[in-house]
Order: sequence, then structure tokens, then C-alpha cells
Amino acid sequence: MKRDLVDDSLAGAAPEAGTRLPALASQVHARLRSDILLARLRPGQVLSENQLAQQLGVSRTPVREAIQSLVREHLLRVLPQRGSLVALLSMRRIREALFVREAVESHVIRSLLAAPPPAQAWDTLDACIARQAAALRAQDLEATMRADEDFHRTLLGLCGMDGVWPVVAQARDLHQRVRAIAVPELQSGQQALQDHRAIVAALRSQDVQRATREMAAHLHHNEALTQQISRLHPDYFERDTDADPIL
Repeated sequence: MKRDLVDDSLAGAAPEAGTRLPALASQVHARLRSDILLARLRPGQVLSENQLAQQLGVSRTPVREAIQSLVREHLLRVLPQRGSLVALLSMRRIREALFVREAVESHVIRSLLAAPPPAQAWDTLDACIARQAAALRAQDLEATMRADEDFHRTLLGLCGMDGVWPVVAQARDLHQRVRAIAVPELQSGQQALQDHRAIVAALRSQDVQRATREMAAHLHHNEALTQQISRLHPDYFERDTDADPIL
């Protein structure tokens, strides 16, 4: 069955500098990257260039170029004589990513409240939360994840630290697949929504300690989700977390 190549908003960062893909390969890359990050393609799933080309209605060349780019991003592995494998999740790398996020986003909160913006600035965060709630009610996973991303990106924007977003986005990518699995399977979206509301309430009250505590709790919930998903789907994770990880 042929699938449309859609420029997906959750496709994430572009390929590394110096590895810009041709237009068609870029579309294939965006589609596959989105499918991986939204767990439509599951960790450990084997992909065939021929089948992907047929499904997407393109030749093998753009598929091969997209796969090579995703391998560089550690989202795919190439298996000789077998095809490509969606990279397994790494508990260690996810913990490291959450550590980075807590350090960055807690600093953002402290900076925001050191010189608080006008009260109406927090309305932009409430708008993200409203979109997230609506997406959850509609059981629209993609829109839910996009609204969640918008919330955290807006925080950086309010702080005037938009340039830090690529660091946070890269860290988010490392555990986005866990959240994409957990939202439908564990109904975790409601907890994230509650966390976001608690963060905004603390920001509105200009309580730095409470706001940083709420942010830390939010990120720790992501680590707990990772543990739950690893118990439900141990085959999605690397077995040796002390070894050099695939992802």
C-alpha cells in the first residue's frame, strides 16, 4: 500500500551540516524519522529498502540515502544481508538525556523568574496546554506530542533562549519514542498535562523553588515511564546498558 510522503512537523532536526539530502530523499527521511519517533516503526523492527520504496512510491535511491542519514542519527542500524533495523532504546542514554533536560530547563525557570515577564506571557503556555488537552481527548498522538513540544519550546522562547532548543530537542528525541508508546498504552498523557499545569501555576505565583521542583518531577515521571515500558517491552531495549549504546 502506497503511503503519502508528508513533511511531518515531528520529523525533527535536519541531517547534519555537509550531509544535506536531495529533495525526495529529504521527504523520505522526514517520513521515516517521524514514524520512528512516534513509534509507528517499533524498536528492533527490520525494514526492507525494497518494501519501503514500494510503500512510499519512490525508487530505492532516496530510500537508501534517507536510511544512511538515519543511521548517522543513531535511529537505524544497517544489517548486512538483512536490511535495516530500527535502533533499540538505551536506558543509559535516556537517563543522560533527562539529566541534560533537567539542568537546562531548571535554569530556564530560574532565569524566567529572576526577571518575570508580564503576567499575560504565561497565557502562551496555557494555550499549549489547551491544545495538548484537546489532542488527548481526540486520541491524536501526533498532535499531543506536538503540543507537548510546543510547551517546552515556548518556555525557552519566553526566556529568550531559543538558540538552546536544538540541545533540548536532541535530548527529547532520545526518549520521545518511550513517550509515544506510553501515551496510548499507559495513558501517560494526562500526567504530562497535569505536570504542565503545575509548572505554569508555579510560574504564575513566581515561586522559583516550586517551579523548579515541578519541572524536576515532570522529567522524573519520564524516567519512570521508561522503566515501565522496559518491563512491558524488554525487547525494545538494549540488554547491556553498560555497553556502548546503539541509541
